[in-house]
Amino acid sequence: MRKHLLCSAVLALIAPIVFAGGLSKYKNWPNSPQGYFMTNAERAEWKATVKSDEEAETFVKKFLESRGPGFADDVAKRAEMADKHLTVSGRAGSLTTRGKIAILLGPPSAFGVAQREVKGNAALTADSYANPTDFGGPKVGDMVQAANARNMQGDLLKDYTFTYAGDKLPVKQPKEFTVVVEVRAGDGSDRIVDRKAAAQLDELFEAAAQNSLAAAKTAAPKP
Repeated sequence: MRKHLLCSAVLALIAPIVFAGGLSKYKNWPNSPQGYFMTNAERAEWKATVKSDEEAETFVKKFLESRGPGFADDVAKRAEMADKHLTVSGRAGSLTTRGKIAILLGPPSAFGVAQREVKGNAALTADSYANPTDFGGPKVGDMVQAANARNMQGDLLKDYTFTYAGDKLPVKQPKEFTVVVEVRAGDGSDRIVDRKAAAQLDELFEAAAQNSLAAAKTAAPKP
């Protein structure tokens, strides 16, 4: 009996590891630029049904087909721009919250970066706002690169401010939408402090994902 209980306990401990190991190649796909475009329903389906790379490959293939032939290339270009202009301390911009915003919502109407010290008497600031016609344009790129080039020694934060005109959002709104992403200069990790803005952003992300699916269906040739 004791031996049986011991074996059961060991299996209980290793089972999660075994099942978690079912996903290797696609383990982080849901949090990739392509995965950002999953709707809530698709994300729930992934969690419920995808347990192996084979199942993941089938899911991803179906997902990409549902978005149309130009989807993968478009997302790759957006991710490239996010990596170029939003990378901080070696953390790829496309794999951060700030990158997700730019990839899902597209070019912001205005964008700014403010750098500040967490400790000390005075905050270091490097505010610069632009109204780019294309995210990552010269003004925005120069501004971000200048902010990134500043002294990163010490406990510093960067506030990345994204502003979108109401008529440029996935769901048109009468007012512009602004969200501030707090970025740690030391390791490039980030977060949204304002819970209300974070909740609004989640709704916009879902709308953007739904729009990408709807646009592909509209563009698909009728049989």
